[in-house]
Amino acid sequence: MHVVLDARNLCERAAAHKYMKKVFSFPDFYGENQDALYDLLSEMNDLHIHLIHAKEGEGYYGKVMSVFEDIKDAEIDIIDM
Repeated sequence: MHVVLDARNLCERAAAHKYMKKVFSFPDFYGENQDALYDLLSEMNDLHIHLIHAKEGEGYYGKVMSVFEDIKDAEIDIIDM
């Protein structure tokens, strides 16, 4: 799966999880928390995340990045625009 995430949408917890639910097409039962995010992402094969506007990420963005970094098979490209 290849997705493009805008870091500006990952700064506030509730908004970040709603955004990622849409982008990753998570099921309705998605718990909208870091554990649920990790669980669903770690089940995906061939996960490529292209993160744009990374320099503008703040607040909750750091917690999201820590989850991404914990996903062993994920490939994350950070692109500053």
